[in-house]
Amino acid sequence: MLPLRPLAVLLLIGCCTPALAQPLAPPPLAAPLPPPRSLLGPDGPDPRDRPPPLAPPGSVIPPINRSDARLEAALRARLFAGPVATSPAAAGDPDQTEWEQARATAQRPVCADVGPLRYLHNRIDLDGDGRLEIVAVVVGSFACASGGCSLLVFRDVDGSLELVAENGLFQSPLKVISNRHRGWLDLTLPASLHGAPDGLKELRFDGRTYQPLRLPGAEGPASGPPGTVVLELLPLPFEQLGHPLPCGP
Repeated sequence: MLPLRPLAVLLLIGCCTPALAQPLAPPPLAAPLPPPRSLLGPDGPDPRDRPPPLAPPGSVIPPINRSDARLEAALRARLFAGPVATSPAAAGDPDQTEWEQARATAQRPVCADVGPLRYLHNRIDLDGDGRLEIVAVVVGSFACASGGCSLLVFRDVDGSLELVAENGLFQSPLKVISNRHRGWLDLTLPASLHGAPDGLKELRFDGRTYQPLRLPGAEGPASGPPGTVVLELLPLPFEQLGHPLPCGP
């Protein structure tokens, strides 16, 4: 038998030696899921965040439990400064029209002369742009009458609060429902007529502000469309409602 040449030996070894197992690459790591966060927390989420969908109908979102100096300045400017612009659609709500006319013609008092005021507020994305609007109600002898208290809606424009709507007939509770007009969520609250309960009314955005519209056949909050409560006046002593509204920073 002829001896194998060196090259043949190498080829023979190469064909018969099992290939070395290659190490398995680790699977790619999935991006971590963002931590769950609520629509409105006790301190409110970062206004730059896009909030998740509205809480389920029937939920109650408690008001923000800390004061807001920027909101307080906006409330003072509205309550003790410029006139109230009467809106044409308010003619369908006699009490609202009467309140607007009285506010437009009355002499604005000095904050220190009207007695103590307090406010409750919440934040919610009403127009779906990912930024949070503010709904606030002011309570006190100056801000409330037989028909209700002062409800104000603000939006953030370049770091400043701009008034979207004002209604002098706030009755608790204020709900946000899933219907939209001009891209803004509708609001509902109990209605009154000359101080007496008068069913339910809906606030719809008309492209400029929220306009009141009475809901036919609705006898109270329980009979209206389901919604999420964002402002509610609980039967508490006045000094325990929300936060004091100071007359200055």
